[in-house]
Amino acid sequence: MILAISYTSRATALHTEEMRLKLMRECELRNVNQGITGLLLYQDGYFFQYIEGVPEIIRQVYSKIQRDPRHHDVQLQSEEVLLQRQFPDWSMFYRDYDFIYPHLQMDLGELMTLAKVIEALDEKPELRQVMFDFLKKKHDGIF
Repeated sequence: MILAISYTSRATALHTEEMRLKLMRECELRNVNQGITGLLLYQDGYFFQYIEGVPEIIRQVYSKIQRDPRHHDVQLQSEEVLLQRQFPDWSMFYRDYDFIYPHLQMDLGELMTLAKVIEALDEKPELRQVMFDFLKKKHDGIF
């Protein structure tokens, strides 16, 4: 049995690109060691993360995320039990849309990767919509 959780949150302070990459590397290393897969997106001071794995571990990780001082306003978007992982090959797929968005239209590889994410979420329209809303929103303090 696999538990999947997604959430959104706001950064407590301005994170440089280097700080965001460091956070991603920490997540990826921890996830590999704990058997967690998923994705992490960042844009305009907001995070969207989807994690999946053994239920007890996912609940522990989410509890830790809620207490992490690097972000606040953690909002649970979805929680569901799965028969199989949605992202079995991604210990932590990461995209920083503050950095990549201006170049997105020119990058076929990035568009193909996003297409894979969308395809994986075909059976989860609510979660897909949360992700789309996250990517298209100009965050005005209300998520």
